[in-house]
Amino acid sequence: MAEYDLIIKALAGRYSQQIAAFVRGIEVSVEAVRDADKEAVAVQRSSDVLYKINEDGYEYIMLVEFQARPDKEMPRRLLEYVAMHHRRHQRPVYPVVINLTGSDRRQDGRYAIDCLELTVVEFNYRQLNLQDMPGQDFLYKGPVELLPLAPLMKQEDPPEAVLETCARRFDEEVESDSDRDVLYVALAALSSLRFPKDLILKVLEVIKIENLPLFDGIREEWKAKYLGEGIVESIIETLEENTGQRPNWIKESLSAVNDKDLLKRILRRAVKSKTMEEFEIALKELMPN
Repeated sequence: MAEYDLIIKALAGRYSQQIAAFVRGIEVSVEAVRDADKEAVAVQRSSDVLYKINEDGYEYIMLVEFQARPDKEMPRRLLEYVAMHHRRHQRPVYPVVINLTGSDRRQDGRYAIDCLELTVVEFNYRQLNLQDMPGQDFLYKGPVELLPLAPLMKQEDPPEAVLETCARRFDEEVESDSDRDVLYVALAALSSLRFPKDLILKVLEVIKIENLPLFDGIREEWKAKYLGEGIVESIIETLEENTGQRPNWIKESLSAVNDKDLLKRILRRAVKSKTMEEFEIALKELMPN
């Protein structure tokens, strides 16, 4: 989950109102919680999302934990965080776990500690499994700021159409370039939990993703992990479409190429090539050695 923490933090920081409404199902008043307490900062994980909520005059702290998949250790950890934040802020805490993939069938989690005849602690928390949530209405009518979560929900449309719809809504509904960039990066990263990376790169455009001003550490990781492989796969698919042949030998030939500009030049020549012979001549020009 660590590789997605910066993505979640960016979404949570920018779109607190939408996340809180998504959890509660109604509009609520939201304030960010800036915890300067050394103990809290030391114990709190970077994936914690913490809001101060006012819901019809009732004030509480909403603690949201995003998980890549259900974790059997989560109830114990969540109990620790809830106790810490309750003591720190002197308010009730509403704990929520959002599983990005996988399914824990307990919609509302429960964790109890018994000792002899005593039930020492009985702890309950809210749990949302995105893969069990109907996503069609969310995809077309949900808040555009949370669309990066849509590919992880149940969808009637095929993956390519889901990504295309998200991208279209970003372009049509998001006015700020900065917000649009954040949403594109979040969509690409989170959808990789479910969709093949070559499909994501194909739909969201290799060059567009590569040039986004990514968060610290995310740019290099995304490019290293997905971009090079994605371009090579795009080259193979392009040649298969143009020539009717699938040249899998290209994957081995280009596996050691770390120059993304060179790979993009090769991709452009593949687009123009009508035969394998034409492409092989172009490849020798671009890679004489």
